[in-house]
This record gives sequence, structure tokens and C-alpha cells, in this order.
Amino acid sequence: MRIPLNVLLYQLSANSIYENQNIDLTCSFDGVQLFDQTQLAGTYENELYLVADQVLLTALSRTSDQDFQSNCTFLCICQDEKLHVSDFPSGLSMVLLYTDESFPLVFNRILKIFHDFDVWDKNFHLMLIQQKSLQDLLNLSRDFLVHPMVVLDRNYSILGYLKNPEVSDPIMESILSAGYVTPQIMERLRQNGLISTSEQTENPLISWYSLTTHDCYYSMMYRFKANNHTVGYALIFHCAVHPRTNYLYLMNIVTENLQLFFQQKRFTNRSSSEIYEPVFHDILEHPEIPQQQIEDQLGYIPDLTMSGRFMLAVIRYNGEQELPFSFVSWNLRTSIPQLKPFVYQNTLYILKNNSENESYATFLAPEEQTIFRKNFRNRQFECGISNTFFSLMDLPTAAAQAREALALGTSGEEAPAPSFYSFSDYYAKYLLQELKNTGVVKMAASPCYEVLRQYDETHNGDLCYIFMQFLKNGRNINQTATAIFQHRNTVLNKVKKAVSIMQNECEDYQAHIAFILSYINDHENAF
Repeated sequence: MRIPLNVLLYQLSANSIYENQNIDLTCSFDGVQLFDQTQLAGTYENELYLVADQVLLTALSRTSDQDFQSNCTFLCICQDEKLHVSDFPSGLSMVLLYTDESFPLVFNRILKIFHDFDVWDKNFHLMLIQQKSLQDLLNLSRDFLVHPMVVLDRNYSILGYLKNPEVSDPIMESILSAGYVTPQIMERLRQNGLISTSEQTENPLISWYSLTTHDCYYSMMYRFKANNHTVGYALIFHCAVHPRTNYLYLMNIVTENLQLFFQQKRFTNRSSSEIYEPVFHDILEHPEIPQQQIEDQLGYIPDLTMSGRFMLAVIRYNGEQELPFSFVSWNLRTSIPQLKPFVYQNTLYILKNNSENESYATFLAPEEQTIFRKNFRNRQFECGISNTFFSLMDLPTAAAQAREALALGTSGEEAPAPSFYSFSDYYAKYLLQELKNTGVVKMAASPCYEVLRQYDETHNGDLCYIFMQFLKNGRNINQTATAIFQHRNTVLNKVKKAVSIMQNECEDYQAHIAFILSYINDHENAF
């Protein structure tokens, strides 16, 4: 990894005292070599030649100036304060570094700097490959960066930060305390010029701001982009002086690698219309997150509020490789604008906010279902759908319902056709499943059902089925007859007989619940 000369000097000592001539301090070098006075320098033009002052002077006295190649740069270690660059040939490219440290110690420190920078850069890329968190990436830089730093997503929620125990900035502390940039903090950032909403802002945006103590400091803002849209920010606080070239170089290393983080797959699949995705992730991953924080974040997002008549769907289809999530999401948003698709844990979810004149039990109207299917290019898919919910804070419960609906709806032996499965259709089946897991089913077994079951078994009857359909259809004889395609009088007579066999013990709602659970337990595949 190449390191600029001014950065190398800064790393050696933040207060390095040096003189230089014929050299741009921002030029970079691949490494350092010891100058051997028995050989002429200049073999490697991208190498920095380290030499003691007296060694260099001795070598110069033994040869002509032109023998020293002009593309060779010397870092001369000097312990004689009376020695200056004017004592060396004017055509020599060199830095005269004044230090009390021994030559071997300085040499070893320089080698370590090059090694540490190389390891730093390689670990960055390794962590990116391993898809480590942004905080993990920032932790790599603790030994290089001295100013407080916070990285935000596009919704101004904290992704990671670095603190200096010796430095405290009240603005950054306010952000860390809230966990995100509140509207109040955002207004302060904008007023002080610490952040710009312009998409054209140059990296870095350097501003100064004043604290209540009347102390003035500099800040830096970096903007990260993917697909030509802003996806995150980095804010660096409490710079006592204008950030120098050497510190900007360190920051550029960090931000260039963070840019790669933001450009990874999880971000490149987003567009400007998907700014809601990080908010959904926050709610799903942290159900305990304060509602106020979510409401503040929603303030930055058009056409999305905390309250509504929401339904959530989870999609399963035959492979992301065959039909990328990004492709499906874009098509769904374009063809049905009310839908908000997003990817969470490598699974496609879709949020819909139904208007008040739409049925709270319907996810998609028939014509929308047709459009929906076309977006999957005739590939088989299954869609699990939650109940209607009225606050985005209930998103975790809705996601669980959608997943359960999908699992229960596709649990049959036969491969299902492209279908929609609503959780509301599987209440009883889900409840029974949960009761089985806790051993409650046996405790709640219905004696009425058992009596009727034994009668059917002995007489090859269907009274259990008829009575179950009767309960299922709200104890309405006409609806029951229509549902099972039997004559009304036939159904009525069978219901009366079933009641008689059960000795009128199955009359109240509790007995009905027990009967239904017992029946479902024996006829699970019928539901």
C-alpha cells in the first residue's frame, strides 16, 4: 500500500520538525529502503531512501551530484540542529527530519507504519468479503483516526461510530444518545453547515461550527452513494484545526472502503423509492425500538406513516438466481405503486397500505393478482399474507403471521399451484399446532366430540362432519347446506340428531371451541 510522505511524517510524530526541498510531500511511496553508501541510489523510484545525515554527506563527498538520480527521494535522519537542507546539493530531493531518536529506531518505526497500513487495507477488504458489519470495519481504524466519527444510513440511523475518550463533542453525543439523528439535531446540523442535503456535495464537505463554550471546531461530511443515490453519510467532529492533507488521506482510506460496503449487494438493490427499507429492518430486528425514533425516521419518507391499514406478504419462488429480488421489486413497485417490496434476511417481503374503501381482509384485488403473477414471469411462487395491522410497530408480528400462513398453506403433500395463503384462513390450524406443542390439546379434548365420533364409527355416519360444518358456518342451517351441497332439511335433521346424541351438552361457546379443536386434531388435512 502506498503512503504519502506527509502521512508517514505525521505517523512518525504528529509534531514532526523537518525541512524539505525538491519534493512534493503528498507524493506516495511503496516502501522504504536503507541507503547503502557503496551504491548509488535510485534503483527504485517509488521507494523512499532512509539515510543518516552524516552517511549522506559522506556519500556526497565521494561522488558527483549527477550520480544521484533525480527521481530518488531521501528521508535524512538528522540529530544536528545546525544542519539544514541548504547544506546539501540544491538538486537533491530530500526531507531532513530532526529527531532525538536513534536511526535504527526510526527505521523500525517506518517499517511498522508501512506494515500496519498494509494490514489495515487488507483487513478492510477481507471484512468486506466476509460481509462484516460496518462497526467491525470502523473498529479497524481506531488506531489511525483521532476525531469522533459517526456513520449513518440514508434515514440518519446510526450504523457505527468511533469515539475518542479524550474528546467529547455535544452534537455527536446527542446523536449517539438518540441512536439516530432526530429532527431537532438535523436542524442544528443544517444550520451549522455540518451536513448538506445536496446530492452534489463534494467529499468531504468541511465546515466549522461553534459550541456553547464559543470554541470553534471543524467537521467533515462524506456522502456514500449506490446506483447514483445517497445511501449513507459519515460525520467527523471536533477537528481543532482545518483537516490537513495527511488526515484527509486517512479519512479517504476509511471512506473509500466504507463506500465499498455501501455498494455491496444489500445496498445496490435499492433505489430512491426504497428509502423505507432500513426503517423496516430496524423494526424487524429491534422490536423494542422506541416508537418515537421510527416516527422521526418516517418524517423523511414520503407516502408512509406510522398508522394505516397494512398487510404484509412474504414471497417464496424458485430462486433468486433465476429471478433477482431487485428485478421483482422494481417491477412490483412500477406495476402496483401501492406496494412497498423489500428484502429482509434474503427473503422478499411486500407491504401494502390499503385505503379505507378497500377490504381490510384483501391483500390484492383480482386484477392486481393478475398483474402480480405477471411480474414473476410465469414462475411458480407462493405468497403468505398476514392479517391487517394498524401500526408499523406491529411489523414483526405481521411477518410471523405471513411466514406461518405460507408454511401452513403449503404443508400439503402435493406441490401447490401459484397461490395466496392468508393467515386468517389458518387460525384454527395454527392454534391447534401451538396447542399441540404445549400439550394442551389433550387437556382440552371435547367429550361431546368423542361421543359423536364413536357413534359415526359404529354407524358409518357423518354427524361429526355435519356438526362441524354447522359450527363453521355460524350455526346457520342454510349456509351450511349450501357449503356442503346437501338439502336444507337433511342438514337440519342431522344437526338435531347430533345434538341429541351429545345430550344437548354442546350448546355454549366453550363447548363449541373444544369440539372444533378436537375435530381439527383428527381431521387436520381438512383445513
